[in-house]
Amino acid sequence: MRLTLLLITVACLKVTAGTYAQSVSVSLKKAPLEEVFSTVKQQTGFLFFYDRDMLHGTKPVTIQANNLALQEFLAAVFKDQPLDYAIKNKTIFIKRKPTPSANTVVVAPVPVNGIVKDANGEALIGVSIRVKGTSTGTVTNAEGKFSLNAEAGQILVISYVGFEAQEVTATSAQFLNILLKPSSSSLDETVVIGYGTAIRRTNTGSVSSVKAKDLANQPVMDPLGALQGRIPGLSVMSSNGLPGSSFKVMLRGQNSISGGNEPLYIIDGVPFYSEPLNQSTFKSANGEQSPLAALNIADIERIDVLKDADATAIYGSRGANGVILITTKKGKAGKTQFNFNAFTGGSKVTNRIDMLNTEQFVQMRKEAFANDGKVPDETTAPDLTLWSQTQTTDWQKRLAGNTAEQLQVQGSVSGGNENTRYLLSGTYRKDGTVLPNDNAFKRGSVHLNIDHSSDDKKFNISASVNYAGIKDNSLASDLTTFFDMAPNYPGFNPDGSYYWFKDEQNPEAYLLRRSDSRTTNLIANSVIRYNIIKGLDISVNLGYNKSDMDQKQIYPTKVFNPTTSTGSFSYFGNSSIEGYIVEPQINYTTQIDKGKLQLLAGGTFQEKLSQGQSFLAENYSSDALLEDIKSAGKLTARPSLYQYYRYNSVFGRATYNWDERYVLNATFRRDGSTRFGPGKRFGNFGSVGAAWIFSNESFIPEGSVLSYGKLRASYGTTGNDLIGEYRYLDSWLSTAYPYDNVAGLSPSRLANPDYRWEENRKMEAGLELGFIKDRILLTTNYYRNISTNQLVDFQLSPQVGFSSLTANFPAKVLNAGWEFELSTVNVDKRSFSWKSSFNLTFNKNELMAYPDFESSAYTYDYAIGKSLTIVKGYQFTGVDPQTGKATFLDIDKNGTIAENDDEVIMGKTMPDFYGGLQNTFVFKGFELDFLFQFVKQEGRLLNYGRLSGLYGGLRNKDISALNRWQKAGDIKSIPKAVLISGNSTFDLYRESTAVWGDASFIRLKNISLRYDLSRFTKGWKLDKVSVFAMAQNLFTITSYDGFDPETQGYVMPPMKTITAGLNVAF
Repeated sequence: MRLTLLLITVACLKVTAGTYAQSVSVSLKKAPLEEVFSTVKQQTGFLFFYDRDMLHGTKPVTIQANNLALQEFLAAVFKDQPLDYAIKNKTIFIKRKPTPSANTVVVAPVPVNGIVKDANGEALIGVSIRVKGTSTGTVTNAEGKFSLNAEAGQILVISYVGFEAQEVTATSAQFLNILLKPSSSSLDETVVIGYGTAIRRTNTGSVSSVKAKDLANQPVMDPLGALQGRIPGLSVMSSNGLPGSSFKVMLRGQNSISGGNEPLYIIDGVPFYSEPLNQSTFKSANGEQSPLAALNIADIERIDVLKDADATAIYGSRGANGVILITTKKGKAGKTQFNFNAFTGGSKVTNRIDMLNTEQFVQMRKEAFANDGKVPDETTAPDLTLWSQTQTTDWQKRLAGNTAEQLQVQGSVSGGNENTRYLLSGTYRKDGTVLPNDNAFKRGSVHLNIDHSSDDKKFNISASVNYAGIKDNSLASDLTTFFDMAPNYPGFNPDGSYYWFKDEQNPEAYLLRRSDSRTTNLIANSVIRYNIIKGLDISVNLGYNKSDMDQKQIYPTKVFNPTTSTGSFSYFGNSSIEGYIVEPQINYTTQIDKGKLQLLAGGTFQEKLSQGQSFLAENYSSDALLEDIKSAGKLTARPSLYQYYRYNSVFGRATYNWDERYVLNATFRRDGSTRFGPGKRFGNFGSVGAAWIFSNESFIPEGSVLSYGKLRASYGTTGNDLIGEYRYLDSWLSTAYPYDNVAGLSPSRLANPDYRWEENRKMEAGLELGFIKDRILLTTNYYRNISTNQLVDFQLSPQVGFSSLTANFPAKVLNAGWEFELSTVNVDKRSFSWKSSFNLTFNKNELMAYPDFESSAYTYDYAIGKSLTIVKGYQFTGVDPQTGKATFLDIDKNGTIAENDDEVIMGKTMPDFYGGLQNTFVFKGFELDFLFQFVKQEGRLLNYGRLSGLYGGLRNKDISALNRWQKAGDIKSIPKAVLISGNSTFDLYRESTAVWGDASFIRLKNISLRYDLSRFTKGWKLDKVSVFAMAQNLFTITSYDGFDPETQGYVMPPMKTITAGLNVAF
């Protein structure tokens, strides 16, 4: 059933005078009723409420009226019609005249009265009430009330767009209070888009969402970690398994060669920075700290990801890489509600590398000495002459084998009435460490939201505040790099002091290094809105964000080898980002014929200041003073940061929805950014999108297997200004060594005030289908994005004095792909339900064109027609059976293997495809939810890169070393053990195809089990009580030979986490 809604905000109208003073002048001949309604609306301003199905069987109208009073005119129109009408203020409600069946005994109808509201107690206007099995029906008025005649005991069917249909028994004995529940169909949910909201069913853009329920089922700290495997087109990869570490986020591929590729993050209307605060100072064990680690997942209501031009172009230059909108929770009208949620558990490293034991290691070392013709002694081989030949230390277990305790406690209070609603929540979280100490990552956060409307609903003001404080006591560096320490390396001398050998770092002493990082983050937002007249709103969005980080890293004397140490020292650093945004807006909504027109116009005024500085403090009189910068005898300033960014723009959007069938959307934005020189600062961006909801056409019959169908397409341009500040200016650096105690300056960058925006032209076509009353929903997207005007480091002649300068180049980068999203309701019974969702993404990334590529600075890094993420290396051709040396393809046939000239493309780091599979089972009080994440990719294997130790060196190797060449005639894939890399060409080997391979994986990303105890606790005056267990990264299926295929390299892998908790609401 399709309901035509011609009145949007009747509840705000208080028109009482002159209801029957209107008159109509018209001459109509055999006109349909809808034409009559349109004429009355144009002449009187009165609006009509009716169900379109009521018009079936009505008669054409022929009437001649000259200044005829409205009431008389309507009486004449409806005289011979099966319909009746009622006038309320400026609204005319149409309903059917009750007609008894000719074949049954006439039973006297009874008046049935009631009101229809939503779950928040708000009256719903235009709800259809129909007597089941008859043509009798009506709609609710401006107050949500209805009245119709029905026989006692008949069934009333109540239906409304976006809500589940409900059936009640007709009775005149009591006033019916009917509450409608929101529709379980995701098509009717509201999604957040740029500067507004939209109904998914009629939205023209490509938007994917994750809601609070899915977020709450994961024991993760960072919201980005909760998105892994859930959003088609969005690749989220961990950089480190320690808490607070950053993620690599890429939406639909890499668009820029050298510019930023991060999406735009917006939290409650406030742009949020994506660059780590400590990137301008120094890192700790978890690497660069994720900015979003300061945002509490428990405070998030939903996350919406905008992907195509229709959805992102309204953000202009900031939307090239997509937009991630984070909406925090708000209070709801009703009684005061208290909610308490707590869970605790632990995390462990899921995968350890199988390493050689001491016996195997010693054997390999002896081979290395023999192959190189050397004799081991105490100076060159303490592992063979001094250290134990039988004792084996598992350094992975020793340094990362503990269980990291996890605890989170969260409480909230919310409530309010029709006019004022509030929510206040607080959360404490502690993530321990797998390291052999008590270092922990702690976060406390507070979330406050207040929303107030005037009695007449014309004025509204809302405000939200998110504040978080983080204390990170992790080590200065990741201990994972010590996994390959010699298995018989003695950490301590017999007297308990630390053992040292040459320049080897003792990992036991390393534990004395300390790191203290403290971060505060404030996000504040307020929206003030006023309704001037019906359909016309003005508003202003105000936002403020400030983040500060203070860091210390302490290196006491004991952590260094006393024979080579220059003394203890400390690092001190601080950095901050502060910004504000002001966005005035005008919204206008009106009805034009059968369509709804929405117009938006606004502007943006934004500023951001980023600062950072750090110092090396030395020459302390005592290690007890290392945490005091003032006690240092010598301070050396390290490179500092000061970046001031301003951004202004105007934007607009027009959306026309005709009869819930055809939707057209157009956006425009003109941006100005201080990241470009004078005359190049402004750029124009825009898009057009259209959707055809063909399931609402007459050729799709009601009750069809195809319950929903939408075809949509969009095209537009966005921009990219993620290139850093002031690069259009020349710059200078202070000299490293002063002359006569006076510091000098030297030029460091050549000016170029003429470069301008990178541009991204986006095209997309999408098909959305629903089957069997939307129990099966399938979305298919094809996108093709071409980025041009690339900002690159343009190579210069040596005579200029500079190697390059930043400039635009007509290079083209293509990202094209397919996205599939399938959700199904497999079983939907009262006591048991089963829902599934699946998403799959294929993305092709390619450098399409680059003029004069062979003479550019990028000729050795990229290739025309290949991905921007290619990795080059040497083509491994095997191990020479006679010599044991690794051999490689000599491309230029000159007899030597040289860098660049003999390198091939080994592969790319961008996945071929990725996605996720989620299932949710509900049985009585139990709910089980699990998510599998899968990625098809290739990457660097365990022994890839310069950090990989030599086979035969003092560092241990994994058990693959057992397959090494040992004697003439051996057919092996690993070269012989040697002391000098050149003797086995190992330097080439560790950057070759021999150590590049498949890094695909399938991971049980998340599983949660919850049991609702509410039915047992009703007598305790508790609204909800539930217990739950959650697990993250429970197991991984992969052939990857390193720590983890997601992080790769020598970093802490993602950890397996298991928690259990309790939720209480009252």
